[in-house]
Amino acid sequence: MNIRKGICLLLVFFLFFAGALNRVFAEERNIYIGDVITLQILSPEFSAEEIAEKFRDFEILEIKKEKSGYTVSVQTFEPGEYTILLKSREIVINVKSTLEDIKRDGIFESDKQIGQSGFLFFSRVLFCVCAGIFVLAGGFLLFKKIGRTKAKIQTPLELFFNRCVSLSEEDENYFVELTYYFKQYLEILYKVKIIGKTSAEILDELKEIKKLGGILPYIREWMLECDRFKFAGIHAQTEEKKAHYVKLLDLAKNIDREEEGAT
Repeated sequence: MNIRKGICLLLVFFLFFAGALNRVFAEERNIYIGDVITLQILSPEFSAEEIAEKFRDFEILEIKKEKSGYTVSVQTFEPGEYTILLKSREIVINVKSTLEDIKRDGIFESDKQIGQSGFLFFSRVLFCVCAGIFVLAGGFLLFKKIGRTKAKIQTPLELFFNRCVSLSEEDENYFVELTYYFKQYLEILYKVKIIGKTSAEILDELKEIKKLGGILPYIREWMLECDRFKFAGIHAQTEEKKAHYVKLLDLAKNIDREEEGAT
């Protein structure tokens, strides 16, 4: 507990000092790979599934329903410029790699003006020292956490299960999220683009996949039943949600078996 308090104090000091050195900190904040980006979308006209489609290039951490819209938390580990269109408004997110900020051609030569400012030189040294202490302390906790995490790449089925198990049955967008994760699973397996399409359009798309020939009727049954809860104003009881959830997991397992059998 004392170590954590010390790290928190170092973090506060580190952020305060970084803000003092960065003159444009209040105007523009750089976004780096791995940063959690939280946005407020003040428009109740979008559904959670539509918002998820807009941010499909990111890893979606949370879509939270608010009175006036949604709060979306995302992150990515791929640098680049991302453009999201929300009706007439365009959001541009420029994700940088930390290496991109180091622009140096040839041998590094010190600036004479730096030598004239002893305080600036001292502040940079102090900044580096604080940053080093913070990295070492944070790295210690991170190392302990990584040591308890299995270093393995998740299969599409494992990724789908992990996302589904995180859903709460009390979530008002339960069936929307469940359907979205299932669409992601199918997209990864069969390289199709079905997120944002209706159930009828999705089923027409899946007809072209021969591997799903025997499973397609069960996919149709599940999706139509899910549409009843999403769009017909039918309130699902907890037991109904559980039954629908179990059906989807069994369906995903069967699809995975067919995929393995075909390869």
